[in-house]
Amino acid sequence: MRAVSYVERLEFDFPGSVFKNAFLFGDVDNDKREELVVGNENGDVYIYKGSATKCWRRASDLGMVTAIGIGDIFNAGRNALVVINGEGWCYIFDFLTDTCSDGELPMKPTHVQRIPANTKVLLLHDVNSDGMIELVIGLTDRVVRTYQWINTKLVGLNKWEFANQIGTVGINDMANRTPSLLVAHPGGTFIRLKCKPLENCEDQGKDQEQRELLSKMSIDYHPLAYSHMRNPNVSTEILGNISLGMSHQDENQGALYAVATLDGTLMMVRDEQILWSLQVDHQLFALSKLDITGDGREEVIACSWDGQTYIVNQEKQTVRFQFDQSVSAFTAGHYSLNPQSPSLPAFAYATFHNKIYVYYNVSLPRITLHTSNELLKNKSENLDENLLKYLTNPSKLSEVFSKTLYKI
Repeated sequence: MRAVSYVERLEFDFPGSVFKNAFLFGDVDNDKREELVVGNENGDVYIYKGSATKCWRRASDLGMVTAIGIGDIFNAGRNALVVINGEGWCYIFDFLTDTCSDGELPMKPTHVQRIPANTKVLLLHDVNSDGMIELVIGLTDRVVRTYQWINTKLVGLNKWEFANQIGTVGINDMANRTPSLLVAHPGGTFIRLKCKPLENCEDQGKDQEQRELLSKMSIDYHPLAYSHMRNPNVSTEILGNISLGMSHQDENQGALYAVATLDGTLMMVRDEQILWSLQVDHQLFALSKLDITGDGREEVIACSWDGQTYIVNQEKQTVRFQFDQSVSAFTAGHYSLNPQSPSLPAFAYATFHNKIYVYYNVSLPRITLHTSNELLKNKSENLDENLLKYLTNPSKLSEVFSKTLYKI
């Protein structure tokens, strides 16, 4: 496995401890440029924009921020920022009404609502194919709930309770292109939830408990390689809808998804069949996806607590990048340095020493290295075949060096 080195980076000061699901890239203000949003246990949320070292927007007194999401929560055709704390308060910031100058005043939430406490992960996506974005939250109480913005508030749609602690919650399209929720469970296992729209959810006279009854929708348990796990009780991360690129789409198969465990197992899965499995000697705690090579196919980015970062393509070919500090949170995505330039692929690391590092332009021409013989056979490379013949023939190469030294 070869190593790569990235040197282009930005360094931000950010106080306090960061939860791994309160750290992400996204376009919060709908200017077609991505920002970095981060929250801490002290109730602070900072938004970093461009190459400036100071934060662009900030909010305080939000409680212990455990999860952050960016998406069209209002179903109004624009993104908003959703912040949830451990005490059960949900704050929504709509930048359509934002009038503050850069860094001038704290952000004020557009909407504040009480939801169940102990949220650890959130997801914004149309999970029931009704054309509307839902808010999905996973709780440390082994519960997953879905909400939808109706009229002036978030209304509960579904609730599922599980016997084991959940890891992350992901979205993944099935073969018929309908979405499903993937709920990670210990030991590399997961449960697939197939959602359908809930009827008459706008009926204000309907009892709240009736709206939040345990769903009778399809629930499938998938052990995957449970018996082969090093530790069947280890925590699991899951990441769905990994892009295959336009030329590799197959309508008869579901989307790719990745499963990682804290003991160092990484799997690529499709339709509950393991395509490949990779074992590493580091504790993998965060999964992201990003097109590193620019071919339209997303690579899986797995990060460990000590900063070791693995970039794995869909054929299991791997490179690694070693961040030089231990990290509390990691994310991969796109980040905009300025309004005039396109967004660049980026990695972001939150350390335990009140620092955030953003590595930008983390692209690679390819994941694998090609030998000169392979290049020689590949006519599309447009390389000098005579030169390659010398490089692949040691006696010829020695002859060239001898003649050169003789002339000197």
